[in-house]
Amino acid sequence: MRALVRMSAGLIVWAIAFCLLYALHGLGCARGWATIRFGETSAHQTALIAGWLLCIGMGIGIAVWQWPARSGTLVDRTGFRLALIGVAATAITGLPIFTLPACF
Repeated sequence: MRALVRMSAGLIVWAIAFCLLYALHGLGCARGWATIRFGETSAHQTALIAGWLLCIGMGIGIAVWQWPARSGTLVDRTGFRLALIGVAATAITGLPIFTLPACF
């Protein structure tokens, strides 16, 4: 069970990132964060970017934690590769923050 959690930790972070961004998007639109200016952008977009970067950082941390040593086991190598896939998926998941309007 422990090996399964170690191998899937990167993908679990991606799932958490997806849920967090989805929740922040809904909350920000409902509360009107898109109309609050925060520097050059809105408070809504700032919150989304902060959540996205936090999750990318967590994914990178897990990838570093899973870094296989010279004699890494299959679990270490698989966990490291899945963590990298999780980081890439998290990065792609957050790209609409920059390209789409916050609330319709």
